[in-house]
Amino acid sequence: MVINTLVEYIFWIPVLLWVGLHFWFRNVSYVVFLKNQLDRGEKWAYVLSGFVKHPGRVSFLRFCDYLFTLVTSFATASAIVWTLQKIGLGANAYYGFVSVLIFAWIAHLMKRRTEHKLTDLFQSAFYLEYRWVNYGIQRKGIAMSDENVRDRAGLSYAHKLRNAEDHGRFWKYVKSMAASKKVPPEMYEVY
Repeated sequence: MVINTLVEYIFWIPVLLWVGLHFWFRNVSYVVFLKNQLDRGEKWAYVLSGFVKHPGRVSFLRFCDYLFTLVTSFATASAIVWTLQKIGLGANAYYGFVSVLIFAWIAHLMKRRTEHKLTDLFQSAFYLEYRWVNYGIQRKGIAMSDENVRDRAGLSYAHKLRNAEDHGRFWKYVKSMAASKKVPPEMYEVY
């Protein structure tokens, strides 16, 4: 009876750590990725003003990414080693710690998946704004290069996101922009 209860705890602790790691990557640590994209010159990336004013926070989040990934990987590997010892494979149980590398790789894939979804979300929101800015420029009849249109769209996009952040509706605004079907008509359609 005591072993069954202990097995349940040993099983659920790593599961809860993996769920927590997923929510950490999705809700907190995304700033590290967006800051890297912004440093690379991507116009669609936007970093919240609290992280721009205090750049040490991004470094702290990067450190916490590694720390939480290692803690989760070691907890899962420890549960595997403990299970192998309890079922009678004690001589080879310490090879279970090799699984730390596998679990660190799985955590890396989980983070990459979160980054990919975040990229899609922010790019969809940016290109909606880009289409509206391009539509306004074409409607006025101004000849402008694509790079200048992208720069104007980037400024307009950042202004709107900063305004949404100031009013406490940043994520709601980004998600509604990304899902918006209010696409402006094309001025110069090619048939």
